[in-house]
Amino acid sequence: MKMSSRRAWLKGMTLAALGTVAYYDLSAKSKSISLTLSLAEEDVLHRLMGGIIPESSIPGAVSLGVPTFVKTMLKDCYEPKAQDAFRSVLAQIPTFYKGDFNQANGPALEAFLFELEQGKHGVDAKKAIATLKGLTIQGYVTTEYVMVNHLNYQMAPGFWNPCVPVNK
Repeated sequence: MKMSSRRAWLKGMTLAALGTVAYYDLSAKSKSISLTLSLAEEDVLHRLMGGIIPESSIPGAVSLGVPTFVKTMLKDCYEPKAQDAFRSVLAQIPTFYKGDFNQANGPALEAFLFELEQGKHGVDAKKAIATLKGLTIQGYVTTEYVMVNHLNYQMAPGFWNPCVPVNK
């Protein structure tokens, strides 16, 4: 049996480590970033989120990109069973609404969201709207726009000003 040198052993271990990192990096890129929804489900999601935090003098949830946050959180933090339940409720929402859901806005949409929250359309719809409401508020409050402009967030508070005169 031939003894390998320390240098050859380190070279082999380094190559093995780099190969492992490259494999995991490539496998991570092949996964989708957010929950995949149909176009109809996307429209329902956007309309509901626009009803939870609507546009006004400040941007609403949809214009600040919160739907991407919600889909990512649903995909990464919820079990597949919960994802499927949420997706099925999104598909049923237009049938729950009295009238054309594509035209829903303002007070009518707000009343419909209140009905969903009260559980008038089933327990699954109540759970889904509670999840959506919580994630929407979390995503909205943590956007850069809200943090900087309304919550006065500073990345590194306490500024250093070298040009201040020293008085005795």
